[in-house]
Amino acid sequence: MISMESAGAGLRGRILVTVGLITASIMILMSWGMLYNWRHSLLRQETSSALAVSRAFSVAVIDALIASDQDLNQSEGFLGNYVNMFMEQDPRLRAITILDADGTVTARSWDRSNPPWVSGTLASLIAAQAPTTTIKADDDGAWMLEIVLPMYTGERRWGVLVMTTEADSIRSRVRRAFFQILLLSIAVTSVMLLILWLMLSRILGSLQALVSAMDAVDFNSADIPLLPYRRDEIGVLYKHFHRMQKRAEQSRRELLAAQHLVWHAERLAAIGRLASGLAHEINNPINGIRNCIYAIRNDPDDRKQTAEYLQMMDEGAAHASNVIDKLLGFSRKRQAGFEAMDLNNAVESVLRLVSFDIERKGLVLETSLDPNLPPIMADRQLIQEVAMNLLINAVDAVEDRGRIDVATSVGDDGVVLAVSDQGHGIAPENLDRIFDPFFTTKKTGEGTGLGLSICLEIVQAQGGRIEVASRLDEGSVFTITFPPAAAKSDQENSS
Repeated sequence: MISMESAGAGLRGRILVTVGLITASIMILMSWGMLYNWRHSLLRQETSSALAVSRAFSVAVIDALIASDQDLNQSEGFLGNYVNMFMEQDPRLRAITILDADGTVTARSWDRSNPPWVSGTLASLIAAQAPTTTIKADDDGAWMLEIVLPMYTGERRWGVLVMTTEADSIRSRVRRAFFQILLLSIAVTSVMLLILWLMLSRILGSLQALVSAMDAVDFNSADIPLLPYRRDEIGVLYKHFHRMQKRAEQSRRELLAAQHLVWHAERLAAIGRLASGLAHEINNPINGIRNCIYAIRNDPDDRKQTAEYLQMMDEGAAHASNVIDKLLGFSRKRQAGFEAMDLNNAVESVLRLVSFDIERKGLVLETSLDPNLPPIMADRQLIQEVAMNLLINAVDAVEDRGRIDVATSVGDDGVVLAVSDQGHGIAPENLDRIFDPFFTTKKTGEGTGLGLSICLEIVQAQGGRIEVASRLDEGSVFTITFPPAAAKSDQENSS
């Protein structure tokens, strides 16, 4: 049986995991959305800023190119110096390249053999007709923001300005923001789970008190476990538990009263089923008595014959009276009384009661009653009731011309009564249920489902045990073991 602690821990764990996953998923989606929008806004801002710087720088470059084209006085290397000076003013700049309309490098800030641009080949840079921005890793793995700006005055194209700015700082800011949002999500989720843990602990503690009260319920007493007053749903559950216990106690009392009535009705039902057979046993001696009276009337002077017939009439009347006494004794309600009794004698009396049903179906009855059985300490009427139920079930289970075996013997644990039949057997899934009250495999109207349940209670009350072995289409064997009278007396004296 699973304890409330383990069940509560499992329920609490499932709730926490579920809420934690949902909360974490929501926080991740929200964080991803916020981070994505912020990253997009940051890149757009950086791109706009870099593009504005490039355009401002291109104005001076175009002026220098115009002056050079008009042979104005301008010192040689002016663009180179301007590029270097501009590079020193902005530490984020990595490279500046000025290409004329033919694609020749007229000024640059780099002196490496490999060009620093990352957005494309030289041909694609020269062919650019509009400003473009590109963020990409260079050969060293560092992220770069590259601006390609075609330079125009009117319709004249002076060349292309390529300005490269480092973008690793942007990526670092995005990474820091990601970790900050991640830590915030973990903190929020942890706080929520902690609050939920405390709330669940309180709720499960209340349920634990209810489970303890349920375990402490004793239906044999009127005591009701006290539970603390609550004004929430748990309090409503407490209140309904008290109501349920009162109804269960009332139902138990009514059930016990009905059970005693049903047991007696089951006994009378068994007598009713045997009535026709018993009528036959009574009718035979009555017919014999009438024949004797007829013979005496025909020859009243024959004293010897009259005396013989009177003896036969007395025996017939005694037999009929004996049958009626057995029937009344079996059906009469009386207090249980334990006594040392002969099991064989009780079984034989029951066999005489069911003999008509056995003969009517043409069944073969084999008996093997051990004559050396020790007496058992039991209630004779109740033992007869058990034997009656087992024999009636055997007769019902066996088809016409079948066989029933009744045997008594001395076993290792006591005196044994075995009733076996060659009937249809019991399905394996029903073996554990045949002793349940009101469980029956018979057709409606042919059984109440109480016979075996009553047998089990009677046998256990006598200190014995009942076992069953059965296979479909092969039959069933019911074995009852009673302690001998001497062993039961010793056990009672020692206790």
